[in-house]
Amino acid sequence: MSRTINAVPVSTESVVRECAAALERLANYRLPTAVDRRLLWLSENKERLGPEEKDELLAIVEFTEERSVEKAQARVLLDRLHQLWPEITPSVP
Repeated sequence: MSRTINAVPVSTESVVRECAAALERLANYRLPTAVDRRLLWLSENKERLGPEEKDELLAIVEFTEERSVEKAQARVLLDRLHQLWPEITPSVP
């Protein structure tokens, strides 16, 4: 059985904290340095790329676009969690 602190059961509080931490990690995700450098090089040299490098560039761009959407969604959810439970979730910068 879970205890209640400030009207939020301790087990619920723990789950909300863990979810918020996972969302915060997602919201703060950055590409690994090597991938970021590779994306920059491919982008700067796109006129001279062979078919394999063009595919690589498109794959990295698609990956970064997906991560950007996920980061934005994570920030929105963190903000909503903070509105509901400001005492147990971080505020979104």
